[in-house]
Amino acid sequence: MKSLEEIKANIIQMETKMTERRIGLLRGILAQRTRHFAMVLEDFYDPHNISAVVRTSEVFGFQDVHVIEELNPYKINKSVMKGSVKWMNIKRYQERQKCMDHLKEQGYRIAVASTNTDQTLDMIDLSTPTAFYLGTEGAGNHPDTLKQADIEFKLPQYGITESMNVSVAAGCLMTNLELYLRREGREKYTLEAEEQERLLHEWYSRHLEGFDEHPVVEDIC
Repeated sequence: MKSLEEIKANIIQMETKMTERRIGLLRGILAQRTRHFAMVLEDFYDPHNISAVVRTSEVFGFQDVHVIEELNPYKINKSVMKGSVKWMNIKRYQERQKCMDHLKEQGYRIAVASTNTDQTLDMIDLSTPTAFYLGTEGAGNHPDTLKQADIEFKLPQYGITESMNVSVAAGCLMTNLELYLRREGREKYTLEAEEQERLLHEWYSRHLEGFDEHPVVEDIC
């Protein structure tokens, strides 16, 4: 891993190859990025849903998406992504337990939507980093995930239909998380200075190297 000094020197060099407008845009967006909340995709099989959640995460400034591939491989739909994955970090796991263990080591609580609780999202203490597990289409969250979850919550529903499409539910969830960040002060939850420098270096590299819409996926385990 490069030292912070090397990272900063490379950033200065790369900025000589970029326009002031692009530099200002990326630095401004970076200042709002957070890892306080993260989405976890549990064995999604529909590339449209995967891509929609990644794209929505990028729009709301949530930097990481964690993908479990125990049953279904990670696939994306470029037309849905709209290039959003260029600015994201995708972390992939072959086993759901490995994902859960890794997130807890990073200080995250595990939150899952459940029909077995009356606790709504606004009743949860969101001041602690929280990873929201989104269960596979149709089947929902895996029993092992529900068993080990730190938090269960529900999104309010007033219709007859039992559930929302998973990517729509993710959008509703992230809208509420953004409202929390705005209310509490997003600056409290943005990246530390060194994290920002390293991520900026990564973004500049992707931009200058003509990075396409195939994401750089980090295989955790």
